[in-house]
Amino acid sequence: MMNKLRAAMLLALAGAAAAAPMASAAPATEAQWIAAATEAVAYGRAQGLPIDLEVVDGNGLPGHTPVGLSSENGRCTLVVSASNNPTADKLSSMIAPDLLEPFLAGAAMHEVGHCHRRLHGFPHNEKLLPVVAWIAPLRDWFARRVRTEEAYADMTSVAWIARFHPERYTALVNEMLRVRTRFREPKHDTVALLERALAEGPQDANENLFALADERLNRYR
Repeated sequence: MMNKLRAAMLLALAGAAAAAPMASAAPATEAQWIAAATEAVAYGRAQGLPIDLEVVDGNGLPGHTPVGLSSENGRCTLVVSASNNPTADKLSSMIAPDLLEPFLAGAAMHEVGHCHRRLHGFPHNEKLLPVVAWIAPLRDWFARRVRTEEAYADMTSVAWIARFHPERYTALVNEMLRVRTRFREPKHDTVALLERALAEGPQDANENLFALADERLNRYR
């Protein structure tokens, strides 16, 4: 009887622990964001992309991405703005500590995916001119185009994870899904594609992440 009671108590405690929300992890340091971006830039350069790294202050602006991309005159710049950036802290605190560094590198690879597309002729501006923004069909077309670019960039991250962290593929893609769901927004909604990539499991990119991202994007759409 005592053994049954003890087992019941342990099960109850385990259930309570599983139901309790996870404590927030410590946010990533600026150095961790820079290291992740440096890794991504090195990969991009190895693939022949003219891409540089720049570190700026985040200025404490809410909603300012901690790692982003600018492009001009046939070159890309990966911009890290994690310092004094509440978005960087909020985002990185969501990630399991043991997955943080590869997750940050995957986030930087997302931007390298954007760079590859931009340098191969795909449009990338995310703002529709106010003079035509009221036209519903044009607005819908624009949203689909932006979402396509986000999907390609996410599939680049997925391919990078599959190539360099296959043993953590499920965990890392799940983290991507959780972040996308938490910050869900129509133009950046790639949840359905990430779910399919998660279900299919890691696929070897043969070091050509962009080709695999293209293949998955075309197959999933």
